[in-house]
Amino acid sequence: MKKIIYIMDPQCGWCYGNNENIESIYEIFNKDYQFEFLVGGMWLGENAPKGGDSLNQFIKANAPRMSEYTGAEVSEKFYELTKDESYAFSSLEPSAAIVLVKKLAPNFSFSFAKDVQKVMFIEGKRLDQLETYKPLLEKYTINISDFETAWMSEENLSETQAEFKKASAFANGFPTMILENENEEYFLLANGYFQKEEMIKKLNELK
Repeated sequence: MKKIIYIMDPQCGWCYGNNENIESIYEIFNKDYQFEFLVGGMWLGENAPKGGDSLNQFIKANAPRMSEYTGAEVSEKFYELTKDESYAFSSLEPSAAIVLVKKLAPNFSFSFAKDVQKVMFIEGKRLDQLETYKPLLEKYTINISDFETAWMSEENLSETQAEFKKASAFANGFPTMILENENEEYFLLANGYFQKEEMIKKLNELK
């Protein structure tokens, strides 16, 4: 069976705006295609921007366009978070959370990733704190203690870095969607935000 590989990053605003589209694509085509969901590692280490006036002004200049184009909500609480000089908008911690949930509750991995982004963009919560994830873990009946033990463990961080490396073979930006055919050949379906109707038409043609 052909496979759709979808690559996103929890810190990526256009990925957040694209969540409803990819969810619809999965609901329509999950019987026609296998789906693989990868996190990309957009902002890591020193490349992760820290909150402050500079980031706040940059986000305020760019996020409204994404929100208007996609319909995804960006709240004042998120804009306030971008002012927090103690917070680095690192992809590592939320990506490690998503990688772990793919093991603990694989059926909920994409829904969990979608909710992680909502927690930041709507509720303005930091993604480097356990408290942020507890309501989501309860929602998906994932044991909080198991999550806490494994989340930032050496093993889980190693698996997260391995996923970043795998994703980097496919994606130069986020979101990215790739088609893998039966001969393990890869074809780019989308590099960036895509229109749902156009993608549905394309995937129907490729079945």
